[in-house]
Amino acid sequence: MSRFTWAGGASSGSQAGVIFRPSIPSLHKVNINPHRSPACHLASGENRVISSSAAKFSKNDTFTLCGYTRTARDIQSTFRTIYVQCSALDESTGVPESSEVSQQGDGQSTILQRTENLEKSSGSGRGTKKERIKKLKEKSAARATMAATGELVMYPPDEQRRIKNSWARLMRWSRNLRQREAARANEVRLEKVVVFGGGSFGTAMGSALAKSHPQLEVVLLLRDPYLCKDINDKHYNTRYLPDYELPGRVTATTSAEAALCGAQYAIHAVPVQHSRAFLTSIKQYIDPSLPIISVSKGIEVSTGKVMSDLIPSALERRQPMVFLSGPSFAKEVMDERPTGLVAASRDKALCREVQNLFASPIMRINITTDVIGVEICGALKNVLAIAAGIVEGLELGNNAMAALISQGCSEIRWLAEKMGAKPATISGLSGLGDIMLTCYGSLSRNRSVGVRLGKGEALSDIMASSSQVAEGVPTAGAVVSLARKYRVQLPVLTAVAQVLNGHLSAAEAVAEIMNLPQIEER
Repeated sequence: MSRFTWAGGASSGSQAGVIFRPSIPSLHKVNINPHRSPACHLASGENRVISSSAAKFSKNDTFTLCGYTRTARDIQSTFRTIYVQCSALDESTGVPESSEVSQQGDGQSTILQRTENLEKSSGSGRGTKKERIKKLKEKSAARATMAATGELVMYPPDEQRRIKNSWARLMRWSRNLRQREAARANEVRLEKVVVFGGGSFGTAMGSALAKSHPQLEVVLLLRDPYLCKDINDKHYNTRYLPDYELPGRVTATTSAEAALCGAQYAIHAVPVQHSRAFLTSIKQYIDPSLPIISVSKGIEVSTGKVMSDLIPSALERRQPMVFLSGPSFAKEVMDERPTGLVAASRDKALCREVQNLFASPIMRINITTDVIGVEICGALKNVLAIAAGIVEGLELGNNAMAALISQGCSEIRWLAEKMGAKPATISGLSGLGDIMLTCYGSLSRNRSVGVRLGKGEALSDIMASSSQVAEGVPTAGAVVSLARKYRVQLPVLTAVAQVLNGHLSAAEAVAEIMNLPQIEER
């Protein structure tokens, strides 16, 4: 078996007697076929093969290709044609003649150029022979540049041009659209936004707006006068985000009348189970035309309603509403890390208003009219996150985690589609995106509850020690009711409710799930 080294140094193949002596560094083509073992062929110029008989290859001959050792059989299975860029060689030794190369102004070492055959790369029967040769030389030049400069050249020049043109078209479209949106945004002067609730996410979203709209006044409507004082005097939410200074235009008040006076938008960030009482207490101050942007995710346990049903029920009237959801941790929003969300409303014009309101260099807002899909995914992912935390707490490993989350995603899809959700929503930011973040992210409150349950802590102790609400805990029972209503079996989500109710331990729930009958994938 012979060994040929054609990368990053002397290129001789001298063990088999294959020696090239081109007058100038040029392109050589080697057809590798382990069955017929054809000889080397030179592609151009005055180049010649010193020993063509020695250029035949056995299927077990090995080649060092750009740092990787491959046999002729391996190479032939992927590449039918190999192109080799050779510098001048000494006929007796097979070593590059440095002086001859230097005189020609090319000191590069021999480089192995690998590519599919020309017909495949350029398309069968496409272009003239001259055009094909031109493309071949461009590819060769790109590889030569890579060797000379040490820079990685992934694509030949013509492909690079196509990529640049595609990117340029995308950027032109982006600039034109931003200009039109900016013109529309300037038509209405944004002055005041009120945030219902002073939790971590409501505070983070209010701060994000204050940073992206310097003239905007953001008012947090709270119940706690002490937290209100800390925000106004210290510019810190000392209870929920103590490590982050708030923008100067973010203030707080306990007066609903003062907070809502002159507000152009209201961000509802009150936990779902407390939303009805909160909205009922302030509904006389809420203008019927005031758009409410809900960032609360969950299902009201007592009624089984999602926020799109709960808000008009509590206010006893129809209200302009948008539902904002997606993978977003409050701390990362405060850190100004890139975030993507989805705004859902049956009113598409209002959706676009909210999109323009929150859009910034660190926040992207997609829009949809699929309200139920966004809401049900946002509610059920919290229950699934508890299950993911249980798997983590029991130390069951990555296989179990992947299997559980896959099953949970299927269960969310089964119920959501029965309720009228669109498949695109379930697989998008507010569906799969939010599920991934909540199930895998260490900042997830619901996942943290599951981890502690998996380690054997009692739910009452977990809830007593937490200052923030884990919406998945109350939502789990409501999900079981919805499953019965829509005749859908949700084994993983139902098992979470059983663990939270104390009817099963975390380990027992896992054992029962694993012992369910084997079924067809659906």
